Amino acid sequence: MNYLIKRSGFLSDLSYLYFRLTGLNSSYLQLKMSQKNILVVEDEEMTARLIVYRLKALGHNVVHKKDGIDGYEYILSNKPEVLVLDVMLPGMSGFEILENLNQSEEIDLSQLKVIMLSTKNRTEDISRGFNLGAMEYVPKPFKMDEFLLRLNRVINQ
Repeated sequence: MNYLIKRSGFLSDLSYLYFRLTGLNSSYLQLKMSQKNILVVEDEEMTARLIVYRLKALGHNVVHKKDGIDGYEYILSNKPEVLVLDVMLPGMSGFEILENLNQSEEIDLSQLKVIMLSTKNRTEDISRGFNLGAMEYVPKPFKMDEFLLRLNRVINQ
């Protein structure tokens, strides 16, 4: 129980309990996730490097773009299966990317699994992300195991 007190956040406690009760660890996620083509659009270098590293270690094909315009153009030309999208980006915000994709005839947004990342944690922002097509909205800062749990859920939907 001391471990639960030391960890911060409700989801941290839930993921810890899940792994404790099931006897599973992060390597379980590797078994449950099939290889996907994933685009990470994130301007914070350390966050992006950590996500890319962990996703590649799980066997995914991962591409990283640092700004919204490059990310949007990559989506249209390469059609990734999964999009990890920051909300606040230079050039074009994550919300603007999803708005443009919703209006685009070049891509079917219902076929793209979107996970949004953001420090913007107001109810309005979270609701906007879901209304634009995000399947998950992860507040920053986040624990990598929690992110991977959410990614696993999205990929397997």
